[in-house]
Amino acid sequence: MTAGSRRVQRKLARKTSAADAASLVSTKAVGYIRVSTEEQAERGHGLEGQERAVRAFAESQGYELLDVVRDAGVSGATRPAERAGFRRAVALAAERSFSVLLVWRFDRLARDIRHAVTTVAELGEQHGVTLRSVTEPIDTSSPMGRTLFAILAGMAEAERGAITERTKSGRLTKATKGGIACGYAPYGYERTPNGELQVVRQEAVVIRRIFTARQAGETLQGIANQLNSEQIPSPGGSTWRPRNVSYLLDNPKYRGQLEYLFGDQHVLVDGTHQAIV
Repeated sequence: MTAGSRRVQRKLARKTSAADAASLVSTKAVGYIRVSTEEQAERGHGLEGQERAVRAFAESQGYELLDVVRDAGVSGATRPAERAGFRRAVALAAERSFSVLLVWRFDRLARDIRHAVTTVAELGEQHGVTLRSVTEPIDTSSPMGRTLFAILAGMAEAERGAITERTKSGRLTKATKGGIACGYAPYGYERTPNGELQVVRQEAVVIRRIFTARQAGETLQGIANQLNSEQIPSPGGSTWRPRNVSYLLDNPKYRGQLEYLFGDQHVLVDGTHQAIV
């Protein structure tokens, strides 16, 4: 029986080499954990808890865990490729140093089904890496596993959409009643423990000066120059500029009103906070 042409022999040698390389990393894994600020504050699914679960699972399955990379305070809506931690995981995958990426749940990878499915496909096709969840019995190394993963990712996306709609609805309801629905406290106010606006007396004095000067005919640049000459810090802590002055003059909160734009719905109502001017 002939050994075949040199071309065939080279192909067989490459396949053998690739198989040997894959065998070397077949029991090596990297963990990926992620949590958004809201999740960690509200649900307790912190990075430490995820890491403990990943390490315990790796030990139970006989994986050599090379590293656990993390993305703290990153939304699941952010593309995986745009996260510093996940880019680190991909760099390790590109080195062919491991074969399994472990996550606490599949939604740690992405909430958007397009991002999740595409990322799993790229990890497998480009780097030979499969994805495993330590809390969900799905292995993306098989066609059935990839199908089930796509279904689960779709459910996660639907859940996120429902949460977003509930949040929007709650904010809209609160806004129409004059409460602070979202956003930070503007210059002149601070947030109380219950989330309402409370006047900061020293800053309120500056705001009243700005409104009075403008009503007297002062230009935006003139008002900024006067505040800078007195070394009064701007809202950002630096020098005043005409745009800073204009922004304050245009803010209805100082007149005791609240204004929001939820999608196409414009809300302008009297607030429950104290007006400054």
